[in-house]
Amino acid sequence: MLTLHSQGFHVEAEAGDFDPHTTWIDLLNPTRDEELKLEAQLGVLLPTREDMDEIETSSRLYIDDGAAFMTAQVAYFGGSAQLQSGPVTFVLTGGRLVTIRYIDPASFKIFGDQLEKQPVHCADGPTTFLNLVDIIIDRTADLIEKTSHGIDELSKEVFTNRRRTKLETVLIRLGAAQNDIAKVRDSLVSLARLTVFANGLERQVLNIKKVQELREFHERLRTMSQDVASLNDHSSHVTAHIAFLLDAALGLINVEQNNIVKVISIVSAIFLPLTLIASIYGMNFEHMPFLHQPYAFEAVCALMVTIIIAMLAYFKARRWF
Repeated sequence: MLTLHSQGFHVEAEAGDFDPHTTWIDLLNPTRDEELKLEAQLGVLLPTREDMDEIETSSRLYIDDGAAFMTAQVAYFGGSAQLQSGPVTFVLTGGRLVTIRYIDPASFKIFGDQLEKQPVHCADGPTTFLNLVDIIIDRTADLIEKTSHGIDELSKEVFTNRRRTKLETVLIRLGAAQNDIAKVRDSLVSLARLTVFANGLERQVLNIKKVQELREFHERLRTMSQDVASLNDHSSHVTAHIAFLLDAALGLINVEQNNIVKVISIVSAIFLPLTLIASIYGMNFEHMPFLHQPYAFEAVCALMVTIIIAMLAYFKARRWF
C-alpha cells in the first residue's frame, strides 16, 4: 500500500500517481511492481526487504545518487503480547521523504493523526523526517516506561507478596520483560546511528536552501541524539533491574527449597529415636524388659513425647527452625 502525504491531506494511491507537491510517500508492504514504478519516477533504487534486513551499518546508512538512505529497527507491539521489532527505511530524495516498511508500528498512525491537526509537520521531506523520527523516539520511551512499570509490579510481588506469589510464573514474566527491553535497546542503538548519520547530511542531499534551516535541522538532530542516549541509559537501568529480580527470584526459590528440605530433615531426626523404640518393642522375643508390665504402653508413649519435646527444644535453641 502506498500513501501520499502533503500539507493538509494524505491519500492512498498507486505508485507513480503522486504530484510534485507530495512531501511524504509511505510504502507499507509494497509489492515489487510498486517499488519499480516508484523507482522510475523518483530516479533512485529503493532497498528491497532483504536489503532492509541487513545488519551492517554500511547497508543501512548510505548515500546513493544524491539520496540519503537510513534504516532503523523500530520496536512495536503489533497486536502481540510481547514487543516485536522490524526495519523501517527512510529515504530523503528531491526534498521529499519516502518510508518503506513491512511492519505497522503505532508511531506511524500517531504521526498521521497529528498531520490532520498540524499539517505544517509535513511541510517538506526533512521536516517530515524529523517529526516522524521524533514520534518514534517518544513512542520508544513509552515502551520503556511500560516495561519499567511492569518490572516494578513484579518487584512488589517478589518481595512483598512472596508467600502468595508463584516464583516460577515470575521467572516466565521476567523472561518476557527481558525480551521486550532487548527489542527496545536494539531499536535505540539503530536510532542513535540514524540520528548521527542524518546529522552529517549536507544541504544538497536534504534539498535545504537556507543555511539557517540546515542549522536548525542539525540542532534538532543533536537534541534527538541526546534523547536517545538518555533513553539508552534508562533501558540499561531497567535491564539491570530485571537481572537483579531474576537473581532474587532464583535465590528465593532456593531458599524455599532449602526450607522444605530442612523441615523434612527435622521431622526425620525427630522420628528416628521413636522408630528405634518402636522397632525394639516390635521384636518377636518372648522375654523383653517391661513387655508385660502394667502401664508399659503408656510409659513408652510418654517417653516418645518427652523425646519429641526435648528434640524440638534443642532445635529451637540452636535456631535450626
